Amino acid sequence: MSSTMEQRMGAFDAVMWNVESDPVLRSVIVAMLILDSPPDIEVARDRIDRMSLQVPKLRQRVVGNPVSMVPPRWVVDENFDLDYHLRWVAAPRKDRSLRPAFRLAETMAEQDFDRKRPLWEMTLMTGLPKGQAAFLVKIHHSITDGMGGLAMAAAMLDLGPEAPELGDKPAAPTPEALGLTERLTSGVAFEARRVAHSTKAAVTGLGGLAARMLRDPVATTNDATAFAASAGRLLAPASTPESPIMTARSLSSYFDYLDCAFDDLKRTAKADGGTINDVFMTIVTRALHRYHQRHGTEVSGLRVNMPINVRTEAADSGGGGNKWVPARVVVPVDVPDPAQHVRTLGPVLKQARTEPALMLSDQVYRLLVRMPTSAATAVSAGLMKGTDFAATNLPGPPIPVYFAGSKVTAMLPFAPRGGAALNVALMTYSGRGFFAINIDERAVPDAAEMVDDFRAALDEVIVPAED
Repeated sequence: MSSTMEQRMGAFDAVMWNVESDPVLRSVIVAMLILDSPPDIEVARDRIDRMSLQVPKLRQRVVGNPVSMVPPRWVVDENFDLDYHLRWVAAPRKDRSLRPAFRLAETMAEQDFDRKRPLWEMTLMTGLPKGQAAFLVKIHHSITDGMGGLAMAAAMLDLGPEAPELGDKPAAPTPEALGLTERLTSGVAFEARRVAHSTKAAVTGLGGLAARMLRDPVATTNDATAFAASAGRLLAPASTPESPIMTARSLSSYFDYLDCAFDDLKRTAKADGGTINDVFMTIVTRALHRYHQRHGTEVSGLRVNMPINVRTEAADSGGGGNKWVPARVVVPVDVPDPAQHVRTLGPVLKQARTEPALMLSDQVYRLLVRMPTSAATAVSAGLMKGTDFAATNLPGPPIPVYFAGSKVTAMLPFAPRGGAALNVALMTYSGRGFFAINIDERAVPDAAEMVDDFRAALDEVIVPAED
């Protein structure tokens, strides 16, 4: 049996779970795999079943108490039914585009989970143009982040069209019913371990600080001042977006995507003196600047929420889990020259990724867990709803992969907006860069036209290959 510490949500996951009393702050990931043909249903079902046995949270539900001061628990779902989580549908024949798959994905993202069951579902849509199919995965962010999701997907995907022999499945977990006394004991034990861990870390940190102060008092004081300034930037409330037009928020979603050659992204980064992430963010910010200009509005900067990956190799081994902290920063959007824009964004993004106070995030979320849900939601909303857009960059498999005999031609992670007007995720897969765009249709009523702005920005930023 897992330890008491392992059965509890982490502080960040618990906050994401609790603040969903405001539905605009829901943390639902919807990933779409576009397949070149319909997969073998029996093989697909078997692979999904195996994944649910390898990743414990896929067979667990969340048990919490709104007045509890400890995070909710993960418990084995005594009513787990694999077929409840799987759907098989056909696209309407009258629509010969991929839009039905996107519309289905949008609907999935807008709906909440049944919180008495594990927090995921999967749908296969067949009957798409050219014999294609779309496999949609909806999963709550408290189960995993993007990198953890890729590790989980390894249990479903193959390197070729022929599914290998996998041997016996792991045993299904056994539900364990805890009485009131056992639940109270579990909560007390969790809190005692947390306090002991925090105290040990604090004593170690203070001892190290004292030693550093004796060795180099000037540098130590400067570091403390820099840390305080960093904490101010990290924790400053920002409930009002920088954009004067993308201000409304809703549950309505519009999904679409663009793609380009991964070599084009690498060549542009090298030519402009930046990273692939700098190029990605330049494309996003220039698209948003175009959108504002078309609406007769000038804006010099927009606030982005970026996940900073703190995952280690050891954390990747089991798949699932959240190993990231959010960083918010206002980025420039009105730099005239695309190459200069890449170079301008580089230092801004680097500072956001390396803020000394990012280590405070866990302490902040631990504090929020201990607040009444209504108060924690209000604080989180103050930090999240002032975000104009969210952006994330995920490295996918560099070679083609297959799902139950069908080749995956595109991987599209539609990440949650989390109070922002849109979220753009770049997934690199098999020599392509896929831009998955999740737009709030109330913040951006002309979402399809915004996608055109992204297309124009992509063409503007990418450095063409030499003949």
